[in-house]
Amino acid sequence: MFIACILCANLAAAQEEKGSAPWTRKYNEAALADTAGRHAPLALFNIAVRATIEGDYREAEYYFSRSIARGHNLFSSYVGKANAQRELGKTEDMLATLCEGMKAGAREDSLQREKVEAMYAAHLLAEGRARLAENNVEAAAEAYTLLTRMERARWKVDGLVALGTLYIVRGNAILKDAPASATARRRAAAAFKKSRDYLDRAAKRAPDDPRVPEARARLDSLATRP
Repeated sequence: MFIACILCANLAAAQEEKGSAPWTRKYNEAALADTAGRHAPLALFNIAVRATIEGDYREAEYYFSRSIARGHNLFSSYVGKANAQRELGKTEDMLATLCEGMKAGAREDSLQREKVEAMYAAHLLAEGRARLAENNVEAAAEAYTLLTRMERARWKVDGLVALGTLYIVRGNAILKDAPASATARRRAAAAFKKSRDYLDRAAKRAPDDPRVPEARARLDSLATRP
């Protein structure tokens, strides 16, 4: 829904830019036929947006790719293409598109780049939660670690808090499985130490983030439990 709102807003802007012209699918296709015309790049983008709204994600992916190649509405095109690939179940392609968009963003408007980064970060958070729900701690940690390597501080903090929380959950699970085992207590203590290290790093980057003291309080209650 969020992606659709972004794309609809861009389509509305395109219609305003064009003025009184009938900026319909038929008009877009006619403009596109005139490849040398000044409206051809805009037509590529508009057809991609309309395909997204209509649920034709294969066509959307195709036309967003062409829009990217023409450099029109670049970052919205990257987001739109990645969204289409996600809907088509092409996760690896989606991630490649987002990474390409972030690299392009290094040379462009940082506010526009953030649109691409936000989608990439949302995927990593969702991936981490999904892997944690499967009890695959290593895969969840890998997704969250990728977040900590992103450029913007907000994503780094999200990743650090997620990692801190992950190892709280991990330590608690170890203790529940074998509460009387000295080995289990050592393993839990190691997990809790990792958690504290990540939360300390998050606190340094974002001292006012309320998630950090909440996680620390939970950690302290578990780590000091007899």
